[in-house]
Amino acid sequence: MTDAWAAVERGTPWYLLIESQGHCAPQEAGFRRDAVAQAEAGRPVLMFLVQDGVALALPGSDSALDSFQEAGGRLAADRFSLTQRGMDEGALRPTVRVTGMDEVAGWMLDPDVNVVWH
Repeated sequence: MTDAWAAVERGTPWYLLIESQGHCAPQEAGFRRDAVAQAEAGRPVLMFLVQDGVALALPGSDSALDSFQEAGGRLAADRFSLTQRGMDEGALRPTVRVTGMDEVAGWMLDPDVNVVWH
């Protein structure tokens, strides 16, 4: 990743997982379970919440994301999506970075990134 917040050395492969889905049935939450598995394996993972996915930025909204953060995964949320849904940035999970698509585009252009969009 290319900035201090991301804290990954150049040349180190990392994952950018883009979650656009909100709450779903447990059997459909495989994407988030995969994110937890990657973080628990010590791989650098950043999950970007966009569209309906920003609802998951609220504390206690998803146990898989609790585990993801505990394992060292980083969460970011789309500012525009939060605004569209009337969500207050101050009410989000601790350490969620609120950002815009310009920063996400920069992450996507990192030659070390593996991007998966859900």
